[in-house]
Amino acid sequence: MKDSPIQNTDLSKEDLQYFKEKLLSLQTETDEKISSLKDRLKEMSNNADDNQSAQDHHQGDIASAETEKKTILQSIEKNQEKLNQIVVALDRIENGNYGICFESGQKIQKGRLEAMPYAIRSVGMKT
Repeated sequence: MKDSPIQNTDLSKEDLQYFKEKLLSLQTETDEKISSLKDRLKEMSNNADDNQSAQDHHQGDIASAETEKKTILQSIEKNQEKLNQIVVALDRIENGNYGICFESGQKIQKGRLEAMPYAIRSVGMKT
């Protein structure tokens, strides 16, 4: 027998549905961003392989490509973290504790949820 969710949130069903849709849209957008970044990384790798056969490597070009690769990898990691936070927020909607600060148990300001619907802490709490 599955436990029913505990309804700690004071958000209305309409608000919860709104934020759920917003989170699902953000999830799709973030998935697409990660996919695009991975494609760019693969493209860079393929281009690097093509350029390996060329004799005229310039150290500046190599360093620039490595910097770009590092930036892309960092962006993938950042977006993956965001995606994980979105999944947690969607779970919190299902469990009835969306909009409640994970640390203080206080209500997360609606404006904060509007700006960052995957927030699990109120303003002033460390992230």
